This record gives sequence, structure tokens and C-alpha cells, in this order.
Amino acid sequence: MPSESTPTAESPSSRKAKINKRSTNSYPSDEWKKHRALITRLYFEEGRTLKDVREVLEKEHNFTPSERMYKSRLHSWGLDKKKKEHEMLDLVRQGLELQGEDKDKVFTIRGRSVTLADALHYFNRKGIKDPKTLLEQGHLGNVDVSPADDADIKTPLLTEPDSLDTVGRGESDYDLGTQSTGFVEQRLASLQTALGIRELKAMPAFRTLPVESMVPTACTNAQDNKYLEAVLAQLQAHYRSIFASRNLSVNSSAWTATSDDADADKFYHLMYHGYNYLWSGQKEEAFKDFFAASKMVEGLIKDNHVAFLIYILDLLIRHDGTGYEEPLLNILQHVSDMARTVFGTESQPVYLTALWLKNATISRSWLAEGLLRKLLDFFQDSIGYFHEETIALLQTFATALLNRQKYAEAALRFQQLVDAFETTRGKGGYEVCYALRSTSEAYFHMGQYPEALQALKAALERSKGLENMEEREIYVRCARGLAEISNKLGRREEAIETMQHVVECTREAFGPDHAFTNRARMHFKSVQKGIAAADSSIPPMVYRLGRGGGAAKFVWTTRASPTRLVP
Repeated sequence: MPSESTPTAESPSSRKAKINKRSTNSYPSDEWKKHRALITRLYFEEGRTLKDVREVLEKEHNFTPSERMYKSRLHSWGLDKKKKEHEMLDLVRQGLELQGEDKDKVFTIRGRSVTLADALHYFNRKGIKDPKTLLEQGHLGNVDVSPADDADIKTPLLTEPDSLDTVGRGESDYDLGTQSTGFVEQRLASLQTALGIRELKAMPAFRTLPVESMVPTACTNAQDNKYLEAVLAQLQAHYRSIFASRNLSVNSSAWTATSDDADADKFYHLMYHGYNYLWSGQKEEAFKDFFAASKMVEGLIKDNHVAFLIYILDLLIRHDGTGYEEPLLNILQHVSDMARTVFGTESQPVYLTALWLKNATISRSWLAEGLLRKLLDFFQDSIGYFHEETIALLQTFATALLNRQKYAEAALRFQQLVDAFETTRGKGGYEVCYALRSTSEAYFHMGQYPEALQALKAALERSKGLENMEEREIYVRCARGLAEISNKLGRREEAIETMQHVVECTREAFGPDHAFTNRARMHFKSVQKGIAAADSSIPPMVYRLGRGGGAAKFVWTTRASPTRLVP
């Protein structure tokens, strides 16, 4: 076995030398994390100036980063206070629609209160006396600004992000969701009464949650942590090289890749369905998909696809320890062999990452979980909290936590995903609805049904504005969530009635042979048999909701996106 087959950590002396080379006021991510809650409270919640914040941190904690470092970190955390034109313009639109010329109406943008008068003043300073002319010219993007009284509704809902095939549907005048609003409202009220809930209160905004205290601490086994850190160092070197070659940083979000991640998505698609076949005993079909995936590896390595190694980590979380590791171990061996061939060395990060993952004597699923968690911090620090690749990684990690049954952190991460999508795409998009729904599965598994109901309600209300019928299929998934809660509460007849409603909705909206309708029938049969869908289904497929992607294949194939997954 080559000497590179076993990761080794840096010696204390070499680490000390690197630390001494840093400027005196440069700090690692772990140090920033210790002070994040205080910085957020002072700067974002109390509205203090950056100068005040720096003085407090220096006086009370001897923490002395430069002003530029503070600004970079605040930007990566999404805490910058700078007003954005599209947000101000949407505020003007909503303010005029809701309150006419009432300039005192208070709205919330990224957690901060803003009035219509503030927005008008913003445009006045830019020399635009009447911003309504911009509305008439169609400047408004896909952004939603909410009145302050409902701005903190950032909640979850039951998920099974499986494949959404796009079989053509017949002509139908059925308006999915709108014509069925009365049914789900009655069902929500019924379950609320059953749980003794007088009012579904809004959940706290994600940015007010004590995030650091909700993330698990490192494993106490020093050797396991040493192994994880060694593999992480190779992953960081790999992604640092990609970011540098594409001119990506916290201050530069332009994407200049020569190739997109569609091939990485296809690789994952093949591996996922290969495992579906393997689990159902169709070995011949399974290995056809595995072989097809292996043929893509060389191109994925040469083109430096961002998602490739992230997807491998997700697959390890799903299948390590299940008795079906062999196809993944073969892929890891193939990746290391191909990396050595492509780069002509055994010191290249992709080679070492794949080899060390394959040769690990500790739990690979534990290792993959820890790597994704730390890689998410690395992405946030390197290219920004709201970069689309960071958001895509966050979604992958959140779903991985569900598969690891780490429900408390999964709920937190999906709420973080909701916040990211609300900030970058607005509150009413499909991605936000899907992230809400996904968050709630964690609450569902923890038996926190009030939070699950609250999320269902939020997701259903937001889904009403979705323009594409296929995207409004989120209504069906929410209704199914109601059925599963009824089932868990022993209200079986109610659950069956709800699922019958779901089947009828999909049949009317998409046709009797559409994939949505077939899946609805499958879940209806599961409820009739008394089987919880979450217990009987194969782990859901991860869809990259970040860079250019939607949560469904329909979104990929219909939006102008460089990451479309072509059927």
C-alpha cells in the first residue's frame, strides 16, 4: 500500500510556523464562530455601527480583526445592511398595492424594518423621483418583501424529495391547489384541534436561533478526528483550487466555469437509481447503472465538477453500513485510480480523498457527515453564505442529516436553507416551498407535530403563487404530509380520506398515467395498509436546489439553467 494511503496530521511545529506567518489580527473560522452570536446581536439586531461592534469585541474579548475582515465576514453571514434596488422596488410595489400612499406601512427586509418612505427616499437619492415608472418597465425580479407582522414565518414541512418525472399531462382546466384550498384548510383545522393547539404561532426567524449551540461538537476520539481532519485538508485543497481557477471569493460571486455540473447530476442520478435496483433485487439493472456512472468519472475529474465529491459523500451517508457498500467502494477505487492517471501523481487531492475514504477503518457514513459539515463552513467562508454552490451544498447536507436520523440538526439546516432561498430568490418560489416542506420531515420524525402543521400551512400558502402547474405539485406533497400526521395520531380514516383527495387532485391536474398520480396511488395504498411512507420508501434523491437548479426535474428542464438534467 502506498505511503499516501494513510492520512497524517501536521506536526505541532509546522502548525505553529503557519500560525506565526499570519498577521496579528487574522483569525480562523472557529474563532469567528465563538463570537458570531454576539456580533449578530450587536450589529444586526441592535443596529449598532461596525465601529461600535469592533470596540466591544476588542474590549471584552481581545478580538481585533480589521474592518475589511469584519465586512467580509458579515457579507458571508448575510448580515450586510446595504439596501438592494430590487428589494426596495418590490417594497414600493407591495406598499402601493396594500396601503395606497401610506408611507408609514412597515415591511421587513432581511430581518430589518423598512417603510415605504424609506424606499421612496432610496430612489430619490438615486435621482429617481417616481419609482413606479420602473415597475411599469418590468424591472421587478422574483423577490418578496413581507409586512413585519408575518416576516418571521420561516417554517418546515414533510418531505420525500424523490424524482419528479415530467411525463406530459393531458389538457386540464383543474387548478391544482386553488380549487382544493378548502379541503386542506379544514384538514389543518381538524389536526390543530386534535393536538389541542389554539393557534399556530410563527416560528422564530432562523437568524435569531442559537445556531452554534445546536450543532454537535466533534467526536471525542482523537484518532477519528485526526483522520477526518486529514481528509478534510485534501477536500479543501481541491475546492480551493477550483475557486481560484474560477475567480470565486466572498467578494466575487461571478461564475466563470468552462463546464457546468450537469454531468455530476447525471452521475448521481445513475448511482441513485442503481441502488434502487440493487435494493429491489434487480442486480443486472443495478450494475448497468453503476457501470455507466463509472464511465463518467474520468470526465468529472478532468473538468473539476464541484458537485462530484459532494455527491460521493452523500452516497456514503446513504449506503455505508447497509451491506451494499461494494458498488461505492468500487467507485472510490476507480476515482483514485483515474485521478492518478489524469494527474500523474499520488499526491493530488482527489486521489488522496478517494483512497482515504475507501481505506477508512472508521464509519464512512460518520466520516462523510463530518466532512460535509466542515465543508459547508469552508464554502461559506470561501465563496459566501449565499453563493449558489454554498446553498446547493447546504441542501445536500441537510438531506444527508435526515438519512443519518440527525433530525434536530436537519430541522435547523433546512430552516437555514429556507432563509438562504428567501434572501436570494424571494419568499414565494418553489425552492422555498420545497425547503419548508423538507424541514418539516425532521419535526415529523421527532413527533413535533405543531411545528410540522405550522410548516405545512406556510408552504401551502406560498405555493398558491407558483405559476407552473408542475411546481404547484408541492400542494400534493403537503396534503400527503397532513395524511401522515393523521396516521401517526391514530386518525386512520382521516388519513385515508386525505390521500384519496391527493389521488383525485393529481389525476385531475396531470392525468391518470402521470408519475405524480402513480406516486399518489402508491402512498394511498401505504396509508390503507397502515404503513408510514417515510418508513417504507427508499431514501430520497438529493436535488441540487442551488446553482441554477430546481428541486424537480421539471424545473431543471424548463428553466434557463446551466445545470439542467436532461431526461
